[in-house]
Order: sequence, then C-alpha cells, then structure tokens
Amino acid sequence: MPIYDPTRIEYPITNGHISIVMDGGAQLPAYWSHPARGNRFPGIALIHDWWGVNEGVRRIAHLFAQMGYYVIVPDLYGGRVAANAQEAMALVQALGDGGYPRIHAALTVLEKHHQCNADVAAVGLGMGGSLAFEAALTRPDLEAAVAFGGFPQRYFGRFAQSHAPILAIYGSREPYITAPAVAKLRAELDKSPQFTHQVAVIEGAGHEFFNDNDPISLDYGRQAWRLMTDFLEKYLQGPLHPSLHHAKK
Repeated sequence: MPIYDPTRIEYPITNGHISIVMDGGAQLPAYWSHPARGNRFPGIALIHDWWGVNEGVRRIAHLFAQMGYYVIVPDLYGGRVAANAQEAMALVQALGDGGYPRIHAALTVLEKHHQCNADVAAVGLGMGGSLAFEAALTRPDLEAAVAFGGFPQRYFGRFAQSHAPILAIYGSREPYITAPAVAKLRAELDKSPQFTHQVAVIEGAGHEFFNDNDPISLDYGRQAWRLMTDFLEKYLQGPLHPSLHHAKK
C-alpha cells in the first residue's frame, strides 16, 4: 500500500499486540504502533472494517506511526479475521452493539497514555467509519473523527450536535451508502454551530480506499490519505505541527 507522502517526516516505529482493560475488567486485544522515540505524540484509534484486523489495517497503523501518531487498533473480533463477505457479516452480527464500548476503551487509553499528548482522533474504515461517527457524537474530549465509507443512517438527527469536527470520505461509486444519504449527511453537518465539517466524494472510487489487491484504487487511496492527513493536522497538535485547534484556544 504505497500511499505514504515522502514529503512528510518519517519516524522509526515499533509495534505489537497489547491488551486493554475495559470497564468491568474484561480484556480487549489490540494492535499498537507508535514512534520509537520518546516525544509525546497525538493519538489515533484506528477502527477496522468488517474484515477484522488484517494485514492491510496493520500497515495503515504503521503509516500513521511513521507520521508521528500513537495508534491503537482495538480488535473488535477478538483475533478473528473474515476470509469472505459471508464470514464478515457473521462477525458483524456477533459483535452486535458491542463495538462502541471497545472503541471508547481504546480512546480512553490514548487520552491517558504518558506518551500521548491527549490530542486524540477516531479514524474508521467502513464499519469502523460508522463507529468513528459514534465517537464524535458521544465523547466530548475527542479532537477529530474521520470516516471512510461510514454508514450515517443510524445517526441522522444527531450530527449537528457533534462534539468534534468530522471528515467523511466516500467514493462516487460507493455501493452501500446512497448519494441521497451522503447529501443528507452533508446537510446535517453544515448545520453544526461549532465546527466546520467536511464531506468529500472521490470520483471513481468505490467503498474501499486501501485495497492491496486492487492497483486501480491506488490513486484513490492517495487522494483519500491526503484529505485525511491535512484534516488531522488542523486539529491534532504534533511535535512539528501546532494545530489550528490549539492556536484558537
């Protein structure tokens, strides 16, 4: 997935598997990637799509870490990875409403981690994009949320009250979220009294922007990555990029 921007600084990174203690004491497995140096960096909860924490998701976590973010990928399926759409749907159904409490736990860990500067965003892919929406609508301490192909339908009526700026990215050939639904999302976000949200539609792209098996989507991934990194740098303060969010405080 060669979408990294070589004009940006690249940090040496470390990564591995960790466990997060949730409310009630349950252990949540997660993947962890972050710069190897000792600065305090902004944090990202990277939320996987319905496939699970596969190699592609881990590579995205590494790219974020190379750019200077502390990244947690909460494993919503407890180590299971779908091989096809039927298996993925079964995992989604088994998860039920258990996804967001796991995201909440990951975000809380980042907020409190001694090497995170407490500037934290939720970034989600597909199913994870929907949970990124929920994080923006639920947590008052979130700095930003990015949703790639997130499903907005269950949150309609709430977007104007978001606690954080939202970037929603869709492809013009998106097969699951209709153009009227994207338009309704845009209209609700435009009513926000507090934030300037963004809804971007990338011409020619479908649902997945970072598909390692589809070289045609490479340019779409680059466009989406650039939109996302520019958006995050507005709201998350890093070692080299004081954010507009903090400059306005």
